[in-house]
Amino acid sequence: MKRLEQSGFSLIETLVAMAVLAVSATAILSATETHTHTVSAVTERTLARWIAQNSLVVLEQGRQAEATVQMGRGEWQVRVARSDTVDPDLQRVDIAVARLSAANVVLARLTGFVDVTREAVE
Repeated sequence: MKRLEQSGFSLIETLVAMAVLAVSATAILSATETHTHTVSAVTERTLARWIAQNSLVVLEQGRQAEATVQMGRGEWQVRVARSDTVDPDLQRVDIAVARLSAANVVLARLTGFVDVTREAVE
């Protein structure tokens, strides 16, 4: 009697292939999660930077910057610190922006200079 050759994969080969696929899928999922977190963090910092720049423009126009701003599905806290410079017509303005829910984590800082004579005229 002649023995037929078996074709196909054995159970061990199939289990090894499935283990390799599981490890690969886990690595891909982890990389995707890290990428998503990084994109989210960059988005938050970009929004915070825009808010800081907008606040500086408001101050340059002689108006008062808002302490709380609504932008991008959230509320942001804007802290403005003014200090005098050597030039009596200019003030240094330091702006810090954070999420209102995490006010101790500053996501953007911006320093600018405001013409105080412009504020006095308007």
